[in-house]
Amino acid sequence: MSQFPFEDSTFDSVTFIANINHIPESQRDIELTEAYRVLKPGGNIIVTMGNPLAEILAHKVVMIYDKLFGTNYDMDSERGMEEGEEYYLTNTEIKERLTRASFRIIVKKYFVTQWGLNHLFIGWKDL
Repeated sequence: MSQFPFEDSTFDSVTFIANINHIPESQRDIELTEAYRVLKPGGNIIVTMGNPLAEILAHKVVMIYDKLFGTNYDMDSERGMEEGEEYYLTNTEIKERLTRASFRIIVKKYFVTQWGLNHLFIGWKDL
């Protein structure tokens, strides 16, 4: 989405839960800039991303499982990866894109689900 259907300064928080890597590369900065626009001053963005190795292994293992047993547990293997999508984004890319979208005080945190392999970034909109 290149333009969110919301007024400026509408939300306290915007989240991208394990999906920013599925936004085509050419659209990622646009969507993050839109997230900044719809945030209230002092609001935050939360972007989650899995560990690169875990992301690739999980998708490949589930894709093989789906093929062997005729299941559809992995939506990525069912629908296919579109051009510009990736299995993961690096920490550096996430931080750089958040910075380009004007977010400040970008903090990385790990959370305990999935053996601590997932992490999140929190960025803040200036007051």
